[in-house]
Amino acid sequence: MSAIDADVERLTEPLRGTSTKFYIALAIAAILSFATAVAYFTQLRFGMAVTGLRGWGTQGGVPWGLYIGTFIWWIGIAHGGVAISAAVRLFDFEEFLPIARIAEILTLIALPMAATNILFDIGRPDTLWVMIANWPSTVQSSPLTWDMTATFLYFIMAGTYLIITLRNDIYDCWQRGTLPTAFKPVYQLLLIGYRPTERKKTHQMAWWMAIGILLLVPLMSGGVVPWLFATMGMHPGWFGASHGPAMFAESMTSAIAAVVITAAVFRWAYGWDDVIGDEIFRGLNKALIVLVLVTLWFLAQSLVTGSYPAAPADTGQLTESLVSGSMAVPFWLAVGGLLVALAYLVAQALQPSLFSVAASAVAAVLVTTAILLKKIVFVIEGLLYPTRDPLASMFAENSYWPTLTEFTMAFGTIAVAVLIFLVATKVIPIVELEHARSTPDETDDADVEVSEA
Repeated sequence: MSAIDADVERLTEPLRGTSTKFYIALAIAAILSFATAVAYFTQLRFGMAVTGLRGWGTQGGVPWGLYIGTFIWWIGIAHGGVAISAAVRLFDFEEFLPIARIAEILTLIALPMAATNILFDIGRPDTLWVMIANWPSTVQSSPLTWDMTATFLYFIMAGTYLIITLRNDIYDCWQRGTLPTAFKPVYQLLLIGYRPTERKKTHQMAWWMAIGILLLVPLMSGGVVPWLFATMGMHPGWFGASHGPAMFAESMTSAIAAVVITAAVFRWAYGWDDVIGDEIFRGLNKALIVLVLVTLWFLAQSLVTGSYPAAPADTGQLTESLVSGSMAVPFWLAVGGLLVALAYLVAQALQPSLFSVAASAVAAVLVTTAILLKKIVFVIEGLLYPTRDPLASMFAENSYWPTLTEFTMAFGTIAVAVLIFLVATKVIPIVELEHARSTPDETDDADVEVSEA
């Protein structure tokens, strides 16, 4: 067996073999996903009364809680994930190529998870159909319609981007007999119209799409979603010009952290120390240092400006609730997580002997968990204190505490995402075969009929 064939065999090992560790992870993810489904059907059966969500102002409650906070977190991972892959291709960062597809798959999984949290929040699933069927009118009045529209469009773009880069690998793996025959219809669909001579064109298309993605990500992650909050002046803590760049920085931070975690798991599970090398994690850690610092800077900015309310109705309750009030615990847990992770990342950058992949993964878990908490706090805090009469006169402070059903559904989407990712490892190559591919760019002009393989 040639060295190239040996490399391909190693990179396609997840497609061909299944270890005990995989079955354990699959079982845990499946059980938690089942619990999420049970919680959702409980909500469908008994209504939103099983949640802690209530009408804002009129009921003295909060209509957007864990669901929308988790939605923003998933959107951030999606935008940042595809941006990482696009940057690798556009700027030819070959050393980071092994994590490019991991980032792409994270994006395609994160977007449906984001949409699922919106579905949880609106209650009845037929409401989603009403939003879609009456899109010209609902998009003018419903922020969630904007969110669903942006999520759908981004999913189409990210999916197209992945398929463009995936077709060559699918073809090569099928020719080598390393793909499971159970998914033959999927591979036939992916390879419709494929010609081996399209390899060069594929690289060009991916390069141009990377440019488009890197131009759109700041607009989507730092534009559409933040604008839906930042333009609502009646919600303290939401209105402001800094939310766009702040959310963009948080999106990239949580996405890189998610890639670090996923890459570390694959490296450990399949012994890919030489495939996903230390230099990849060192590079991602450096990026995290910068992005965590930016995130903390924007956080300090919001605290300072929140201490000087712009109107008499804004009594500074918001900042007080973060520092020592009702939102203090999750807020300081988020700050603490970012600071602890930053301390390690800086230490290992200054003292290389402190570096380890396991510690980097733990730091990444702290970072992405802290960003999730921050997103949830951001959503809830803006709804706790009505600032416009008659609501301000009736309710000096709203109240909210999520129920077990909400916790299970919102955080259960993480288990669902893990389950989907595990299944994906058995369908497509998780690491690109570009460096191991032996087939030349120009081979045969004939169309490939997968059914003949």
